[in-house]
Amino acid sequence: METVAMYWEPRIKTYGFQVVKGLALYRYLIPVNQSNHWEHALECIENGPNRFHLICGQLNESLDLSLLLLCGPDRGRSFSRPIEAEMPIVEGCRRQVITPVELLFFQGPHFGDRFGVADFTYCALKDHANALLAAVFSCASIYLVLPEGAAGGVLDQLNAAFNIPS
Repeated sequence: METVAMYWEPRIKTYGFQVVKGLALYRYLIPVNQSNHWEHALECIENGPNRFHLICGQLNESLDLSLLLLCGPDRGRSFSRPIEAEMPIVEGCRRQVITPVELLFFQGPHFGDRFGVADFTYCALKDHANALLAAVFSCASIYLVLPEGAAGGVLDQLNAAFNIPS
């Protein structure tokens, strides 16, 4: 017999919201046959002085890796160099840099067990949905990457939707 637990509440609780401004978002599209080179490059960066705030990877329909890296813009220039030094120039690999951006993130109890937390978040952001550059939902944490200046309006909508116990 299997037991499945689901936690639901009409107004989801969170521990509060954090905003980090002045970041750079790097988007890479990596051919699937080149991913081993990138793994080594990312390991070298993470073990060095230029650490990143967020990393997210997802396979697309053609099985290429869509990789998002978020770091400070002052680190951004030196951040991309080690990747480019480690990663040979290959056909089909593309990079896009968006700067400056803002990271809004928050945690909550039982987010990993909660059915519909992503939908609840997106519904709360219906007026700012086009502003989202990236959204990452990971167990008890939610990360939203936004254009510069957008975090204030998004934060207002999230504060109205989520419950922050005092």
